[in-house]
Amino acid sequence: MLRHIVMKAVFVLLSFTNSDVMSGDEASALHAEPSYAKWGKLAMEETAKAYHDASIIDYKYEGRHAMGRGEAEESFLLWLKQGGREFGVRVTIRVEAAADKLRGVSLVEVK
Repeated sequence: MLRHIVMKAVFVLLSFTNSDVMSGDEASALHAEPSYAKWGKLAMEETAKAYHDASIIDYKYEGRHAMGRGEAEESFLLWLKQGGREFGVRVTIRVEAAADKLRGVSLVEVK
């Protein structure tokens, strides 16, 4: 009987998730979008337009780099599949850093 009660208690404890025991702010922080999310979405949209017959099969955020004159670049590497060919496309998005405003987008195939 005691074994049954202990096993039931362990089951109940294991059924709680971390968000059940976290405060609302902590749980929300776990599900917050990263700061580069809108630029990642734009990188995928621009790549899909340029390579409309290809599928985006992987995505990597490479970071934000200060460029001077108040500008920064957000860099992404997307891996595409088109027919039997797989290849990478590096997407660089230039932004006005303070306003987080788009200045330009470039796409370059990589091997």
